[in-house]
Amino acid sequence: MITNRLGRERVHRYSSDDALGPGDVIRLGGRDWLLERYDEQGRLVAKPARYRLRLDYGDGRVDVGAFRRWRPDAPQVGHTLTTFEGKAPVAWEVADSELAFDADGEPYLDLVARRDFDEPDGPRAHELEHAVAREDGSAAAAAALARAQQAGLSVELVVLEAGDEPDWGEAERLIDSLVLEELEDDVIELAGVDTDADPREGWLDTVKERLRKDLECFRRDVEGDHDEIEEWDTRDGRIFASTGRESDEAEPNSGHGWMVRLLDTEALGAAGFKRVRKAELDA
Repeated sequence: MITNRLGRERVHRYSSDDALGPGDVIRLGGRDWLLERYDEQGRLVAKPARYRLRLDYGDGRVDVGAFRRWRPDAPQVGHTLTTFEGKAPVAWEVADSELAFDADGEPYLDLVARRDFDEPDGPRAHELEHAVAREDGSAAAAAALARAQQAGLSVELVVLEAGDEPDWGEAERLIDSLVLEELEDDVIELAGVDTDADPREGWLDTVKERLRKDLECFRRDVEGDHDEIEEWDTRDGRIFASTGRESDEAEPNSGHGWMVRLLDTEALGAAGFKRVRKAELDA
């Protein structure tokens, strides 16, 4: 049984070659789901999957990240990544993954990364984490991520490479080219479609209208006062961030909702934005 981001409960049949239980992640309807518990009927209950990465320095210091949506590129046990201490690269390996619950009782995967002392000469290029270069950007980014962490909010981050400008026209063309059969159930519902009540022939128009408005709002915000989307200068370009709760992912007037929907339909990717797993900040 799943509870989606709109609060609707649905029962699905799911088969797997492996035994499943609480703490496992499955993909269903275009969304990754975290298995939370068994209900009184012996069914597995799932919530939208998310994770939080902790860096354990081994000397009592622990850096805790903000919540992130689980995606196909989410770190798992054995995953390696690189951060920086000053200008020196530091290698890490995800060593543990446990089911945990936040202050509101909502589940997430607690991923613990520990130092990997078999370090390469330079950063691991495929896992190089973006670092904020400017002192003012670093302070603003650190404060924003700290606020998100303390409030239990999820974070979405995208980067626009140095020297690039968004190709808004390409994003619009991608939205125009969408076909219903290629859209995941999760995206359709987040765009405002009631799949239980709305006629199917109108679903695609509803999705496209929502995405066009999302793109317009996102563009106006990042080119304007940044009321919803924060922006920081980085070594590699510009990082844009949104924060919010799961309920915000379906909200028409939420910057976090714009970011999630435009990312999940690849519209931001078409415009030149790339998703960032985590922003590691210079001290």
